[in-house]
Amino acid sequence: MKRKILVIDDSPTLRKILDFYLTKNNYLVQTANNGKVGLYILEKETFDLIILDIQMPVMSGKEVLLEMRAKNIKTPILILSAEKNENMVEMGLELGALFYMTKPFKPNDIVAKIHIVFKEISTSS
Repeated sequence: MKRKILVIDDSPTLRKILDFYLTKNNYLVQTANNGKVGLYILEKETFDLIILDIQMPVMSGKEVLLEMRAKNIKTPILILSAEKNENMVEMGLELGALFYMTKPFKPNDIVAKIHIVFKEISTSS
């Protein structure tokens, strides 16, 4: 069974790149262009992983994380952000993200991180 990944990012280019590489690596991908849309999708469907940008208009990634946890949505999260501030990294991890990657990134690096996430999830189950 293919794993489902939700990409929440305001950059259309980044969403297309991630969709292409993740689909190529046998993942089912759905995208949202902001946090509010991402939360709406999460209320209707379940995913195996969320790739979440922190700096977005409408609703920030931090707000999405807080809202997810308030609604008891425990889907693993990989934060992908241009924000390199160490406090932001700590905040993301404290709110439950498994990894924090900074932009720009190599698509193969994020695919490798996702493989690691799913391997960790499998071994802890």
